[in-house]
Amino acid sequence: MKTLEKKIIEVNKQEFAKAVEVYGNKIQAQENLKKEVRKFIPKARIDESFYEDALNNFYDLLLVKYQKQNTLNLKAEKLAELLELDLTKLKTETANYNKLKNIESPNEAAYTTYAETEEEVNRLVKIEQLINLIYEIENELGVKAYPFDVATAFRRILKFNVRTNKYEVNARYIKGENRY
Repeated sequence: MKTLEKKIIEVNKQEFAKAVEVYGNKIQAQENLKKEVRKFIPKARIDESFYEDALNNFYDLLLVKYQKQNTLNLKAEKLAELLELDLTKLKTETANYNKLKNIESPNEAAYTTYAETEEEVNRLVKIEQLINLIYEIENELGVKAYPFDVATAFRRILKFNVRTNKYEVNARYIKGENRY
């Protein structure tokens, strides 16, 4: 029995770019947080587990750094207050990071639509043949097919992307989700 190989219909590049941008914001927030911690504790070892509970981990590092001076065994918050450390920016950076900490690194496969069944693959192949035929007629016969007229005529199965100036397969039609 022959196994069916799934084929890519489309990649949602806009959504993927947004996800990459949000993930970049998370990395930037991590760097800002690390920089802020290093202002108070320059030799702090900061690994991925530090960010799980950054503020409490910072307070733990603070207690370790000042354990000789902390003869009264004060809590870290009180010690920071007595040392007159301004932690407002650290708390702000921690809050910014906490908003983004559950963001995972995006992969393109999550934003890709595939033709998975034999019927979907057949639809994809036929529409790709149609698109290639349109380009072939334009190039070989010198007849210009007006993109919006073509897209209107075949609106259920293909669309025209004005950004790339190319015809594209309508993924919703191939997946059977077309409601026109």
